[in-house]
Amino acid sequence: MERQLKEIARKVVRVVAPPPAPVEPARPPRNEPPVLGHRPGIDENDYGLTPDQARAFEHEYTAHVNGRAYRIFFLCGHPRSGTHWMDSVLNRHKHVLIDGEYRFEALRKATDDITGNFWHAAFKQPMKAEAENCFRDSVRRIVGASSARKPDAQWLGDRTPRVVTPFLPGAPHFLIIRDPRDVIVSWAHQEIKNEGFHYVSGQYESVLGDCRRAFLTDPAFFKNNPEKLLGHERWVKQLAGRWRFHIRNDLDIIRSVRAGEVPMRIHVVRYEKIHSDPEGERERMYAFLGVRPEDAEPLSEESRSKPGHGREDPHSIYRKGAVGDWERYFTPDARTWFKEMAADTLIELGYAPDSAW
Repeated sequence: MERQLKEIARKVVRVVAPPPAPVEPARPPRNEPPVLGHRPGIDENDYGLTPDQARAFEHEYTAHVNGRAYRIFFLCGHPRSGTHWMDSVLNRHKHVLIDGEYRFEALRKATDDITGNFWHAAFKQPMKAEAENCFRDSVRRIVGASSARKPDAQWLGDRTPRVVTPFLPGAPHFLIIRDPRDVIVSWAHQEIKNEGFHYVSGQYESVLGDCRRAFLTDPAFFKNNPEKLLGHERWVKQLAGRWRFHIRNDLDIIRSVRAGEVPMRIHVVRYEKIHSDPEGERERMYAFLGVRPEDAEPLSEESRSKPGHGREDPHSIYRKGAVGDWERYFTPDARTWFKEMAADTLIELGYAPDSAW
């Protein structure tokens, strides 16, 4: 009965308040300068505070549970950039635990709402400062509760795919970056299969619905018909535009961190580098947290920590994990549409020297 009532309610909402017409993706400004002031891309692996400087903030990113102290870190990146994979890699260490996605953005947004409007009582001090303290304490307590799964852990992490904004001052952040063309191929598979946010909000059922049903029936549908995955102009431009918006926010935060305006530590992980040198890259990740690489278990297919995930599964969240798979799916039209939306940022990250790809 409850399910029937919900379905009736959904139908009423559709009749009373039909969804707005799809909006064309906004084109980026012409000749927008690189966020970091140079091309191509990111020069360094580590940005921000040194480990010694970060110790002044250690109380901010430390959770105390049953008399033990656990430090907190964050793993960020655009969706489909490899956060699940890095979760598996980091969890191979006996002193590191990531228990999933906490999605603290919702809590951050709520806190900013009650403290950001002058007609709210919490806009005034000392209530505003107390609200911020409550937000940080909630993050520490929620993540700290995961320690029950791995009591020997020294570090507890959150791997939400999001912009690398700081929630706890001084806390270490991993930022994983991947070739956006591979991101969009993986993202399109997931969005279509799951009727994801962009698929639904962009009202793509009318143009991609047949493909979706074929894909659900046959996981190899897009592999056998690669031109159909990115065959719609507005679809490609929406995904490319959202990727560009996300990554330029990440780069802007890196710029602020590098300038000393934001107290945090960021270690940039390139998806392609850890794919080609998994042992070297994961040693650098462990070192960033100050734990010994020799205390980690070997990478394995069973733990999904090896590059490539062992086999392709188009319906899995670990779809393929390949580098350069985009060339199979990017038709000449898809290349043109992507370039119109995000060529500058692709170049800024160093994934192409120019637009002639």
